Amino acid sequence: MLPTPAATRWGLVASGWSVYALYYLGRVNFSVAVPRLQDEAGLSATEIGALAAGFFWVYSLSAVPVGRLADRFGARTLVGLGLVGSGLVNAAFVLGSGDFRLALVIWSANGIFQAMGWTPLVGALGRWVEAGRSARVIASFGSCFVAGTALTFALGGFIIERSGADAVFVAAFLVLVPVGIVWWIGVRDPVPEASPVGRTSGSMTAAIWLLPPAAAIGVAYVALIVWTPAYFVEVHGVSVGRAGLLSSMMPAASIGVTIALGRWFRVADIRGAALRGGTVLLLTAVALATISGAGGLGSGFATVAAATALVGASSSVVMGLYPRVGSTSGVSLTSGVFALAFNLGGGAGSPLMGRLVGQDRWDAAFLFLAGSVLIGALWSYGWYARARPRQVREGVSDGPA
Repeated sequence: MLPTPAATRWGLVASGWSVYALYYLGRVNFSVAVPRLQDEAGLSATEIGALAAGFFWVYSLSAVPVGRLADRFGARTLVGLGLVGSGLVNAAFVLGSGDFRLALVIWSANGIFQAMGWTPLVGALGRWVEAGRSARVIASFGSCFVAGTALTFALGGFIIERSGADAVFVAAFLVLVPVGIVWWIGVRDPVPEASPVGRTSGSMTAAIWLLPPAAAIGVAYVALIVWTPAYFVEVHGVSVGRAGLLSSMMPAASIGVTIALGRWFRVADIRGAALRGGTVLLLTAVALATISGAGGLGSGFATVAAATALVGASSSVVMGLYPRVGSTSGVSLTSGVFALAFNLGGGAGSPLMGRLVGQDRWDAAFLFLAGSVLIGALWSYGWYARARPRQVREGVSDGPA
């Protein structure tokens, strides 16, 4: 097979980045709609937490099978199918939102299709980007889901203010279905679609040992996605539209932070990635803890913005780079395992967040998130400390990470 021209490679990366940002129109719209779902659909905070948990549990269970399929078939088919399927499920959710049990089934099913985005794209990046630049690109690629969050918060709040909660789910249907069809028609992966799925890497075990940080950051990421707009509405008394706009500004700032920190990871080395990743997680935990001491709207916005930026950067490093440096073959499958841990963490944390929010204990909620991320940071440092003596015995230098 002939080498792929650089312009084509970077065109694929840009297309993948854009498409995955749009994926979030089909999941983060739920978060923007949370305040109105309580009023229009009669859902309690506990039921909303259960809906979020159902989505992320199903997403988690789908991640590994999707990763297996992605290593065989590539990103074209799975990503396109995921976009179309998620759009259709969003349309169905409008019909079932008045019945909690039906809404739970429908929104949980959305997790299957949303799982078809990230894992296939992470595997494809290794084919689209030359090895010398892969660490920086992959560590920064997560800025796409940060951008998608910002876009959805801004547009979603605007749509809901004018047309109600149902409209934001209909909008996802109108965007995702045609984009999925265009992706499937237009994208051509420059490698054979079928690749061996039986390959294993001796280093995959090392990647599996780094799963706890993925679960830890998943708790914080999911919580901020689901509850940030409600935080501004309930704690600071702003309108749903303004809450959506404020919420959109925070992940937008996170794009720059994610890309800047991605440049810190110069070479795909797992020990250096664990050490520096632990540092990013530690800073994230501190930022989350400071939210509990915020007073007015300005202080609340600043502290949540800082925490959101670092949660986005941490998620990009842990979910993008850790699987890549830990397993040089079967990357999509390994990424699926990380997505499983990430979303299991998010799903497990959602009911507790729902209870804390329902009791108006926002300070306790953010301290809970900080503690979770701190565990992930300490685990990363512990993994590095455990690997370091073996590395010295083998006569291997850390080198740049």
